[in-house]
Amino acid sequence: MASAAVADGADAPAAKSAKRKKRRGGIGFLRWMTESPVWGVFIFLCIVANAAILGYDAHYGPGNPYSADIERWNQYFLWIFTVELALEFLAQGPRRYLRNGWNIFDVAVIGVSYAAFSPAISALRTLRVIRVFRLVSAVPQMRRVVEALFSAMPGIIASFAILSVVFYIAAVMGTTLFHDDPGFSDLGRSLLSLFALSQFDGWGETISRLQGQNPYAWIYVIGFTIVAAFAVLNLFIGVIVEAVQAAPQEEIKEEIEEVQGEVEDIAVAQEDAAVVQQRILDELRALRAEVASLRGGGAAPPA
Repeated sequence: MASAAVADGADAPAAKSAKRKKRRGGIGFLRWMTESPVWGVFIFLCIVANAAILGYDAHYGPGNPYSADIERWNQYFLWIFTVELALEFLAQGPRRYLRNGWNIFDVAVIGVSYAAFSPAISALRTLRVIRVFRLVSAVPQMRRVVEALFSAMPGIIASFAILSVVFYIAAVMGTTLFHDDPGFSDLGRSLLSLFALSQFDGWGETISRLQGQNPYAWIYVIGFTIVAAFAVLNLFIGVIVEAVQAAPQEEIKEEIEEVQGEVEDIAVAQEDAAVVQQRILDELRALRAEVASLRGGGAAPPA
């Protein structure tokens, strides 16, 4: 009974350790390999090399002397990226792999790359360059910027809505005030002219032309420029900068949560070890008591 209790106590931490490994998932050796810096540099160089040969092929056209070699190397790179995805899947396990949105992005990019090899539609060949997008998922700093942009999307949409209202009001006013001017003859032309003004494209020429029709046109042009170019457009920059600054903090929080999870695992393992040790000590005391009683019974005189 003592040995059975000890075995039960020893099985408890082993079961919890197995649960932890199952929760992490994946193959340990492949996880070590795919997370190593050498592997990351190799994939990065493959993406850069693939982008370079695609640019060369686009610049010199399909009739260049290296066209056949480029097609062959495109196929080789596609196989390398496919093997990379398979190894990443096996290293992380299905649940952990599918939880990462960047993995889904990589799978989509490689899937589109396979469609680009279809000879039925020659226009699909242009989709091969989409593989260069994998630079974003391969470089952590670029991933951070993209994630910041997505997190800032609500603010960007709100800023765009405000800018649209400003442009619409200014376009209606400009069309009403300067209807005889070619740049403000209708609402569409007014919007295009205002967009050019917000980028300071032909700003001086436009204001000089409008001044000939209305001596107070400078008030309209300068007022729109201040509101649209200096105020509202800077909202986009402010929202994006704030999101980029907040991105490292989110990453630090994730790392802290991961470390806390590891600390909890260590604490559980220590607690399990303490329980097993206590059970072993209890069993040893029980065995000593049994041995002492047996010795005492053997020394007793026969009746």
